[in-house]
Amino acid sequence: MTGASNRAWRSFHILVVVAATVGCEPPDPELVPDEVLQSELGLTPDDRVHTVRISTGPGERAQPPALVVRPGDYVQFVSNDRMVHEVAFMLDSIDGSAEAFFRRTGQAASTPLLELDARFVVSFVNAPVGRYPYLLSGNREPGRGEILVEAPSR
Repeated sequence: MTGASNRAWRSFHILVVVAATVGCEPPDPELVPDEVLQSELGLTPDDRVHTVRISTGPGERAQPPALVVRPGDYVQFVSNDRMVHEVAFMLDSIDGSAEAFFRRTGQAASTPLLELDARFVVSFVNAPVGRYPYLLSGNREPGRGEILVEAPSR
């Protein structure tokens, strides 16, 4: 290889490496799925898992009560106590494509979460952009929360 073609090859190689890394954001350590989710659901460290903690006070409550996610993300609802908690998305309050998404995926409601750290994981893979309000029920007054699925900014 001549000196000029060698320099051109190196420039091309650098350009390819830079192009491959542009737009790649490192995983947020707070959103990396734990070993259980990786083992049980086959998630990878590149998947994004948001956590909503559910507890009972005067009423059922979610922390945070509102969450913004991207299509392809996961949300895990985790019980913070040993009280009964159930999560149900309010299908009559979402648009038709979001309702169809929940009906197709069978994720509209959890089974009762009865143990400390029990989880209900919802996949928003292929979910349409929009609002997803949910109702919390259990031993006290019902609570509410909302997940907003937004398209990622470019």
